[in-house]
Amino acid sequence: MRRFTPLLLLFLLGMIACNEDFLDTKRDKKLVVPSTLNDLQSMLDYFDVHNANMVGMGELSSDDYYILYDRWNTLRSEYMKNGYIWAKEIWEGSTSIDWNNRYQQIFYVNYVLEGLEKMDQTENPVQWNTLKGSALFFRAHAFYQLAQVFCAPFDQSDSNNGDGLPLRLSSDLNVRVGRATVRETYDRVLADLQKALSLLPESSLYKTRPVKAAAYALLSRVHLTMQDYDNALAYADSALRSNYELLDFNQLDLTASYPMERYNSEVIFHSRITRYSTLSSSRLIVDSLLFRSYTEEDIRKAAWFRPVSEGYTFRGSYCGSLQIFNGLAIDECYLTKAECLARNGSVEEALSTLNELLATRYENGDFTPLSADSQAEALELILRERRKELLLRAIRWTDLRRLNLNPSTTKTLYRNLNGTIYQLEPNSPNYTLPIADDVIQLSDIPQNIRE
Repeated sequence: MRRFTPLLLLFLLGMIACNEDFLDTKRDKKLVVPSTLNDLQSMLDYFDVHNANMVGMGELSSDDYYILYDRWNTLRSEYMKNGYIWAKEIWEGSTSIDWNNRYQQIFYVNYVLEGLEKMDQTENPVQWNTLKGSALFFRAHAFYQLAQVFCAPFDQSDSNNGDGLPLRLSSDLNVRVGRATVRETYDRVLADLQKALSLLPESSLYKTRPVKAAAYALLSRVHLTMQDYDNALAYADSALRSNYELLDFNQLDLTASYPMERYNSEVIFHSRITRYSTLSSSRLIVDSLLFRSYTEEDIRKAAWFRPVSEGYTFRGSYCGSLQIFNGLAIDECYLTKAECLARNGSVEEALSTLNELLATRYENGDFTPLSADSQAEALELILRERRKELLLRAIRWTDLRRLNLNPSTTKTLYRNLNGTIYQLEPNSPNYTLPIADDVIQLSDIPQNIRE
């Protein structure tokens, strides 16, 4: 797949920096004029924009791992130190690469969408529809990720009228966009995904390009985040009816450096987060209680972790490397389906769905199907297995935020650095990261409240 890297990148760099001189400069439209659908496809095939460097500050702040004081103290970026301990101030003059990278992606897709409107749809309607569907999917994915760290959690019992994202829907950088509400932010994500669903193809040669199953899986994830369990279940079911298969972990080569292949049969759409040094295998130590929750017969224990002097570190999973996957895979859909069934009272079917997944993770003949005597017990089992299956997938932070909204599933997080204890209380405003100062100064949008 070709990369489209013309002088358009100059505009992107300007957008990222957001300096006033750039905004005062008129674009020379002669510099970049994509003239064909293939040109626009090349823009959407730019891996570093649409599939890499996804939002990672939530994963950095989550509870699946810890780092020792000396390694925390040697982090060169203050915002990584601050994010790890949920400090009131995060950026200290630094800019947010999570914010900048996603708005760079949003600029790309808006440019593609505008370009499509100038081209004749009838010349190649299949490619035109695929491109529009892909662009809308990418924009929804970008907005959704940003909402998980820069907006308050969506609360099904609330109006959700707090500050959401600036919903930039145009590539014109001179247009000032204020913050929408949280509800408007999620409404935009859902609208883009619903439209994408009607346009995307059933399949693609490349798992870096979205297909219908990716839209189903992301719609399921978004609705689960919104505590809309009926729709989350329906879309998870639709994704599971697509042509993706669970891996049999008995077939993995556990002697390989990275036993799981990238783009394996479970992956629907591939993307990965920014490579934060806090989350490198030389620093990261898996939470000891979490590690011990895997039994010896659970192949994930050998496939995903390796011993270090202080405990165990992460060995990598769906990226086929140490990089952290945040794309879409059907194991997540199984877990979402199981959780939604349990919440809706279908306990037997919920556990059957969960057991179907877990049977592929254990050594042949060593898996005993899970059972529960009540809805509450079933939900507890499913949430425990969700954390074990989806660790270091850039999902845990979102799960903590939504689960904290229910008093029965709240959790206080702790960090211990050289005897100093830091904690993050359930529903703390510090579950919402501040926006970087340079963005606030140049856009004049409201800042998030921290304590």
